[in-house]
Amino acid sequence: MVGISVLALLPDSRRTDTKSTEPSPAQPAPVPSGPASLEQLTSLAAPELDEVDIARMNLLAAEGLPGAENLDISKAEAELDRWAAYVKRETDQNLYRFHTDPANFEDSEAYFRVLTLITVLQRDLGVHYNPERINEPDFTKSKDLFIHGMIGDDNGGTCVSMPALTVAVGRRLGYPLKLVVTKGHVFARWDAPDHPAASLRGRFNVECASRGLHTYEDEHYANWPFTLSEAEIESGWYLQSLTPAEELAVFLINRGYCLEDTGRIEEAESAYRIAARLAPESAASAYLAVLDPLELQPVDELDELAEASARRAARKNDIDRIMERQRQRMHDLRPQPPTPGGDN
Repeated sequence: MVGISVLALLPDSRRTDTKSTEPSPAQPAPVPSGPASLEQLTSLAAPELDEVDIARMNLLAAEGLPGAENLDISKAEAELDRWAAYVKRETDQNLYRFHTDPANFEDSEAYFRVLTLITVLQRDLGVHYNPERINEPDFTKSKDLFIHGMIGDDNGGTCVSMPALTVAVGRRLGYPLKLVVTKGHVFARWDAPDHPAASLRGRFNVECASRGLHTYEDEHYANWPFTLSEAEIESGWYLQSLTPAEELAVFLINRGYCLEDTGRIEEAESAYRIAARLAPESAASAYLAVLDPLELQPVDELDELAEASARRAARKNDIDRIMERQRQRMHDLRPQPPTPGGDN
C-alpha cells in the first residue's frame, strides 16, 4: 500500500447516516495520570511502561530541558483528549464516504481512519512541521524534539515529535499505532493484522512529517533517508514496531541530544544509559561510547561545550543530507502540470 492522499479528500461537509458494521475502536477516554516525574517513569519495569500514556512518556522526557520550563503535562494530556474526541466526531461524520467508495480509501477502513486522523490534526488543529528546522536543525530546543511544541504552541514539530503526537492521539481512539525508527527518521505504523474487528485488520506505515497521508512500504524506509545495511536491518531495532519501553528509549535519546548540545554532558550520559538499558539494540550505546572518554580525565565546562559542539557539527552534516533528500522527495511529490495533448 503506497497512498498519497491530499487533505481535501475529506471536505468539510459531513453526514452521519452510515455506521461501521464493525465495533468502533474510537472511544476516547481519560488517560490514567501515571508517573509524575521522569525519575518515577524510568524506575518502572517494561511491563509497567505498557500502561503509561505515550504522551506522558514523551513529555516527561522533556522535563527540565530548554523550552519546557512551563510545561504542564496534565493540561497537555487534557488537550490531547479533546483532540481525540474531535477526531472521533469527524471520523464518525465522514465514515459514510468510506462505505460509499471504499476503493478511494485503499478498500481499508483502517486507512480511512488514519487519513481522517492526519487530516484533522493538520487541517483543523494546526499540527505542522516547524519550517525553521527544515534547513536549520537545532537539537538545543526541546519544542522541536517533543510534542509540547505542537500543543497550544505555534512552534511546530519535526520528524521525531510529529509521529509521537499522531500515535498519542490515535491510541486515545483505540487505534493500534506504533512508533517505528529507521536511520535518521521516525514514522508510525498501523500494526493490527489480527485485530478483532475484521475491517480494521492490516499493517501499513504512516509518514507523519509530511503534508497529507503517505503510506510507504518498509523498503522505502530501508533506503531513506539513509540506506540500512543488512546487519542494521537484522539488529531488531530498525523498521520494527517498537514496544512502549523502546518508545521511551527513543524519547530519552532525543533528551540526550538536547542535553549534549547544551553542554549538560553528565545528564546526557544518564539519558543515553537508561535508553540503552530499555533498548539494547538502539543507538544509545554508541552515543555512550562517544561520551565515556570524558570520564577518563578531568575536563572543565569549556571542554565539555567544545566536545558537544564538535559532535553537534558532525550530526548536523548528517541532518543536512537528510533534509536535502527530504526536500528533493517533496519536490518529486508536487503535482505536475498536465502534459500538452496528454490525459488530464
